[in-house]
Amino acid sequence: MTPREFFIEDRLEKYRLEAECNLGESGFRNFTLGYVCDFLGISFDDLKTISLADSPNQGREELRKEIAKLYEGITNEEVLVTTGTSEALFLFFSLILSPNDVVRYLSPAFQALYEIPLTLGAKLEPVLVKSNEILVDELFQNKAKLIIINHPHNPTGATLSEKEILKLKKILSSWDEYVLFDEHYRFLDYEKELGFSGAGLGKKIFATGSITKSFGVTGLRIGWLVGNKELLKKARSFKDYLTHTVNPISEFLALKLLQNREKFLKPIRENLQQNLKVFLDIIPKLSSIQNFTPPKGGLVSFLKLKEGFSSREYADELYKNTGVFVLPGADFESEGFIRVGLGETHERFRTGLLKWIEWDSKILNTNKY
Repeated sequence: MTPREFFIEDRLEKYRLEAECNLGESGFRNFTLGYVCDFLGISFDDLKTISLADSPNQGREELRKEIAKLYEGITNEEVLVTTGTSEALFLFFSLILSPNDVVRYLSPAFQALYEIPLTLGAKLEPVLVKSNEILVDELFQNKAKLIIINHPHNPTGATLSEKEILKLKKILSSWDEYVLFDEHYRFLDYEKELGFSGAGLGKKIFATGSITKSFGVTGLRIGWLVGNKELLKKARSFKDYLTHTVNPISEFLALKLLQNREKFLKPIRENLQQNLKVFLDIIPKLSSIQNFTPPKGGLVSFLKLKEGFSSREYADELYKNTGVFVLPGADFESEGFIRVGLGETHERFRTGLLKWIEWDSKILNTNKY
């Protein structure tokens, strides 16, 4: 079985490079190489010393050690560096899933989290995220070959409460099936410097992560898979049939970013908080939005449209009339919503929302879109 069309990617490819205000992306607005090098004090002479030979298949040791520091009880041997988290997910799913295995996951979801298991013949059991709450009991209600916890959650911005984290740890202490924590936004927890991870809580518990979205460096394509080193050995071997190794320049820059992550993330967090404040002020003024629960982490939020609005038509008309790009909920197989990214520069974000309000006031009494 081959995977279906990746619904969000066609729209992203069409609009993300030209949008006056890009709220369709799930990452922070990408920086230039010059900005990253200047911020981190990297000179051209530093870049000239990088060998363009293949990196080690598992990832260079120094980078794996830095990634391991992000987790409790994890060593560099339990880290596999991959080309983004997409490769990490594909490797992991391919190695553990067989036809008719039950996979339970938070819905709505980034399509790769359920589409690849579906192509492998798995039986999907979505658990709906309601009012931005992730309820552990619903995820672990019955046995499943794999439970996927995307946290902070894309597209809703939901996070696990401290109460649910304690409950989760208790459950995992005796859980004997696979659990995957997909943690792209762990660097952008709204309350902590680094959010909760389930990695290291059991032999069958794994995590994927990346710097790309939270750090505004999506093009570096650096991700990782963390967990039991025996399975990681198999994943490393399987990876030889795919990308084999990652780009050594990307590895070098990823290492420098992680070594200086608190410093580098500080202005990103400040921009995010500014955008979130404007967002919370303006969204209630949009008559086309029926309701909205503020995100608790990450860079995205899911807004419920007023009844009668088609999410794709709404997104098309919003872009056509204002230059503001958002993703329709239909691309997440959740009609009646739109996903809004908070990672745009503050000036573009504020200007875009003001244009959105002006356009919204003109459609107040119509369901045309």
